[in-house]
Amino acid sequence: MRIVVLTSETPANIWLVNALMARHDVVGLVIERRPLALSREDKFERRRKMIRRYGLVRTLNKLLYNRLRLHLLARSEGEAVSEHFFPGGATPAYERSVSTVVVENINDPASADFMKSLAPAVLAVCGTTVLKPEIFSLAPRGAVNIHTGITPEYRSADPIFWALYRGEPEKVGVTIHFVDRGIDTGPIIHQQSIPVYADDSLVSIYTRCIRQGAELFSRALGQIEDGSIQTVQRSGVRGRSFRSVDLGLVQYLLFLARFRWMARRLPRWDGRTAAGKGVIGL
Repeated sequence: MRIVVLTSETPANIWLVNALMARHDVVGLVIERRPLALSREDKFERRRKMIRRYGLVRTLNKLLYNRLRLHLLARSEGEAVSEHFFPGGATPAYERSVSTVVVENINDPASADFMKSLAPAVLAVCGTTVLKPEIFSLAPRGAVNIHTGITPEYRSADPIFWALYRGEPEKVGVTIHFVDRGIDTGPIIHQQSIPVYADDSLVSIYTRCIRQGAELFSRALGQIEDGSIQTVQRSGVRGRSFRSVDLGLVQYLLFLARFRWMARRLPRWDGRTAAGKGVIGL
């Protein structure tokens, strides 16, 4: 079964793509590299749009958090993720060469043209911006996405953070689902909660979600290929969707205090592999 992977180049996504390549017929990669606002004018324009859309207070809250991440968090977190998936200082790299196109936006015409030329049966999505229907409908057997959160309760941005922020560690997990017109609203193929420990960090939880997600993703692709795929739509469950702008400096500082309190009630990791408990596992 021919598969094209739609992704972005983070160490976790590269590792995940390698895991899929090792088990499935991945014939192409579409890599999304979004341009950065490098000039002062570009940055000013982005901030002006944020203020117009979200208001001054929310925008300042988000920008202060971004500054904190840039100067104190991003480097250490990025190094921790990279070391987890590519230990010993190894450079994150794809283990197999396939046809590849790089686009600024996953919905660019070049992306669609590339996928049409490869005629995949399935699209495998990990770490891109939201797909438009003209993209996710290109493969006859659908587009499958990995989301490091339990849907529909925690959809869209920063699902691990928000589950813990709201005091619901049992809602930390990973979901494999078909892509539809919503954001993380498609029919669920597999879903599994991931244990949270007192000595965890957002990074350690995220890497555990990715590792377990790779297993579920591979299982889903195999079931699509052999025709045994089943899906579930979790009706009657209240859905929540968080935007990137919702996570600002105030929310992050509150999270640190809340997680310290929550950690008193959580077990400590004992060194054994703990995959988690299946919420939905078909």
